[in-house]
Amino acid sequence: MIMSIIRGKNVKGAKSAVVFAVCALLLGCDNASSVESKFENYLERLANVQQKDTVKVVTPTPEYPRKRELFQQPSRQTVGLVDALQLSKCHLMELVAERNTVLGKVQDQFRSLEYEVALLGGLKSCLATSELGVELNEDLQRIYSIKWQELPLHISNTLYSSDSLYANAFSTNWYTKETNQGLYSLKKVLQQLSSLHAHYDKGQLPEEFDILSFQEEIEKYDQLGRISHSLQSATLYLQASTQQLKQHDSIVFCGKNRDTTKYRRLKNVFQKYYIGEIQPYLADLNSAYHTLSPHIDILYSVKLDNQYHHPVQSAYNEYKQVTINHAQYWMSLFQRCGDQVGQSG
Repeated sequence: MIMSIIRGKNVKGAKSAVVFAVCALLLGCDNASSVESKFENYLERLANVQQKDTVKVVTPTPEYPRKRELFQQPSRQTVGLVDALQLSKCHLMELVAERNTVLGKVQDQFRSLEYEVALLGGLKSCLATSELGVELNEDLQRIYSIKWQELPLHISNTLYSSDSLYANAFSTNWYTKETNQGLYSLKKVLQQLSSLHAHYDKGQLPEEFDILSFQEEIEKYDQLGRISHSLQSATLYLQASTQQLKQHDSIVFCGKNRDTTKYRRLKNVFQKYYIGEIQPYLADLNSAYHTLSPHIDILYSVKLDNQYHHPVQSAYNEYKQVTINHAQYWMSLFQRCGDQVGQSG
């Protein structure tokens, strides 16, 4: 299509359109890389004013667990062919038959979870009838009991070892509001899984359960990973910036008959770079986290070793404390110098 446009009459205009389209595609990457440069620039400006070496920021290489370490194998319960035919009375024959096809046996975690929920709902309705033989009733009671006990395991597998959520969970890219595609779908999936788990705790099943409609989009993007990476990286830069300020606080003078040059220049850095650039980004990052936070607890309700739990919640808690510590330094400096926080001039 691009070549056909270029062969047209307005070649110059077509080339410009192509260049613009490519730039638009790359814009997300440029915005993401510029986020880190804002933190780096802020730290360097502080060091320049102090005329001291910049505190080094060491970003560790992330180590992500493998999916097979996160997967928990459920048991496999079967029903004989003759008994399965009796399930047609409960409208379960089609569901079970589909599951037993070649494709059904290798279906992904999203479809598998929807199947388990549908099967439990069907079994519950089936057992409530009086149309089953005694032996089949006992078999189905046993299968229902096992399936019910294993439902949290299927929730865990969907959260941690499904291709879609595993792809979404880990990233080395910064979050930006320009690259937040899939955030709403991720929220809806976590919300659905949270609701399912809450119903399970009450011994119930939800009337509606749908996560398949959001699967494709969340697999395309890495919002949970981006948010976690950004929280962790912002934490490192803010820790370094606070250390930079505290380490050389004694050379910043203020008051009458003192050389207040460093204080005034630090104050300008605070206004221009922290208030002007860092804080707006942190506001966007906070907004992204809080979009998901009402449903994030579902990530920690699963029976996995703590070492495998997703880092987003602990990353936010640490980030929140570090931002408070950083703000407290500036408050103490302004108070020491008789200024209101952030007052220009």
